[in-house]
Amino acid sequence: MKQLYTVVCGRIGTNCYILTDENKDAVIFDVPDSSGEKIAKFCEDEQLKPLAVLLTHGHFDHCGGAFDFLCKYSVPVYGNKEDFDLASRASKNRFRISAKDCTITNFVADGDCIEINNFKINVMHTPGHTMGSVCYFVDDLMFSGDTLFHGDIGRTDFAESNQSEMIESLRKIKSINTDFAVYPGHEESTALFEEKKNNSYLKNETLY
Repeated sequence: MKQLYTVVCGRIGTNCYILTDENKDAVIFDVPDSSGEKIAKFCEDEQLKPLAVLLTHGHFDHCGGAFDFLCKYSVPVYGNKEDFDLASRASKNRFRISAKDCTITNFVADGDCIEINNFKINVMHTPGHTMGSVCYFVDDLMFSGDTLFHGDIGRTDFAESNQSEMIESLRKIKSINTDFAVYPGHEESTALFEEKKNNSYLKNETLY
């Protein structure tokens, strides 16, 4: 039986998700800026055994704490190659928020299925917010990063963003016929069918 923990941390309130199995093995989705030690302590307090960090994208508020976390737990960092450079300069983010550079060690691509012990993780490449944004699917859970939020989507006005790619990514998400529980990079969780019904961006397939 898997259990999901949510730790909200970082300067702008990013969701770090820790998914565990019955053996207390764990995979971590995103480690926000300045939060690596906090996430490591959480794992230690809960007696969890981290196996991997999976990045939804390379923005500092999703990867800027990975360096400190890896000082405690030496595990691979998964992410899309398109965000390798972005993650590697997390410390130089535009907001000048304290973060450390992150190195993606294992690349994931659209359609990949990652098997880590008892975790089977499917990958959907969803460029738009960043060109390396991905969504991860585990059982009935969808970790959407900053691609899809409750009633909203991620920004596409950054230099590393692309509006037309975001529209295509929303079309891919809209075509999913399973009602996943959606866990976004910020704010509250939602459900995919609810977003398909009520999220204006998914309904209209446009950013305007």
